[in-house]
Amino acid sequence: MVQADLPIERPTGPRYSEQEILRIRVLASALVVLGTGSLIGVSFSPYLVNHFPLLLVGLSPLGRHLILVAPITQPAAFVSVVLTRRVLFYSVCFQLGHTLGDPALAMIEDRFRRLKPFVRFLERIFTRWSHLVVVFLPGPLVSTLAGISGMSFRVFLGLSVGGMFVRLCLVVAFAEWAREPIEQILAFLDRNWREATALMISGVAIQQLWRRYAKRRREHEV
Repeated sequence: MVQADLPIERPTGPRYSEQEILRIRVLASALVVLGTGSLIGVSFSPYLVNHFPLLLVGLSPLGRHLILVAPITQPAAFVSVVLTRRVLFYSVCFQLGHTLGDPALAMIEDRFRRLKPFVRFLERIFTRWSHLVVVFLPGPLVSTLAGISGMSFRVFLGLSVGGMFVRLCLVVAFAEWAREPIEQILAFLDRNWREATALMISGVAIQQLWRRYAKRRREHEV
């Protein structure tokens, strides 16, 4: 299972064919759609968590949403929806990394400069233990690394689905163990969903404005 023959090199001056450019645009558009859905889910989570819990985790499968939704939904439905949503997102990241090559990492490092040391560390351990990293650390960055490395998509899909399935089963078990305090939180949100939703929408708006400001600032620094 351990694989150490997937080096991540850094070629310079990549040239893409028209077909690759079209593919990159489609994949980037898919990320925008998924990201927009996630923001909508976060913004309206105080209402959705009690009234449309599966829709919430389908839009925004964040850890806090999973913990709140797991005890009030059927485990099979919960795992199926979350797994499908995450597989879709990670598959897009994989294909984007596969098509872009190493510049995909450069883009990530440029956008998240504070995380650059962690990104480099993840690159190093991925080069040595690629399969284990995909199983135990599934996520967009690891998915992108897998695409860049040349890993087979079938292998990536099998490893990531297996790893995520185990993690979701653990989430379900933990949520059941913590059912009482979770139900108290849900009851509070149900009573105050209007105020909580207003706060969440404001928080998301401020976050997006700050990100745009930070992006413009980085562009001016360059």
